[in-house]
Amino acid sequence: MSVSKCYSDYEKVGACHLKLSTMLPYVQLGRYGFQTGGGQRIYLRRCEKMDSNKTIQDEINEYRALFEKSLASIAAYQEKAQIEMAEIRARHDESHANAQIEIAEIRAIQKKTDKQLKKAHKDFYGKWGRLVESLVEGDLAKLLRKRKIDVHSTHPRQQVSYLLDDGTRKHKEFDIVVANGSEVVAVEVKTTLTPEDVTRFIAAMRDFSRYFPYWGSRTVYGAVAYIHCEAKAEVFAERRGLYVIRATGGSASILNRKKFKPTSFTRVASSPPGGHLRAVPAD
Repeated sequence: MSVSKCYSDYEKVGACHLKLSTMLPYVQLGRYGFQTGGGQRIYLRRCEKMDSNKTIQDEINEYRALFEKSLASIAAYQEKAQIEMAEIRARHDESHANAQIEIAEIRAIQKKTDKQLKKAHKDFYGKWGRLVESLVEGDLAKLLRKRKIDVHSTHPRQQVSYLLDDGTRKHKEFDIVVANGSEVVAVEVKTTLTPEDVTRFIAAMRDFSRYFPYWGSRTVYGAVAYIHCEAKAEVFAERRGLYVIRATGGSASILNRKKFKPTSFTRVASSPPGGHLRAVPAD
């Protein structure tokens, strides 16, 4: 049998690379390999000289043992890495859970703080608004008498609530209402008056007699009172037929021209459009 046939199970893929599966007798060539019957040299995968006292089987056994040892080391490393990764994931999950708890607590605190701030804001402006209303109310009767409107009664914060046909509840509030036997003046009080405030107030005044049927038969006028104004809102209000009252220091004054003629918002008393009146204030 030729050497090439004896080593048919060996695959040559280049110098220093030989796949060994079955050992058969061979012709040894020096210390580095063997030679086929055709004179072709095949080298073992060794970077050092072969021990002359070792057989090919010994070399293969050594390689196999080294390979198995390497596999065992790799397996141990992979197992250790998986354990470490599991610990890292567990710590991450715990940290994430703690972070979520902290975030939820922060949000709860922030929500509570926002609620408190809104309440404080509402309380402040509510008290400030009442202060301005009191300032205006104290001089209102005197100011209107100068405009030939006698004031017999004053009604602060007049509110009305009604339901629309679709079930929607609506609310209206007039800061101050003064009246006599034939005339009524409703006053909107603002710390800072804007043209938008004037427009909304006029829209409410158009339905005043419907909201308050008790006063519906009287001549209804409107007035705006303020401490500061923007975009010449006071000029706009006068042009729309409203009394303009400015509160300064400890008093108030009417800014309208002497020849000013107020607009009458008197209408036939009825329920608000699309709704039914639920509350009517007493005189």
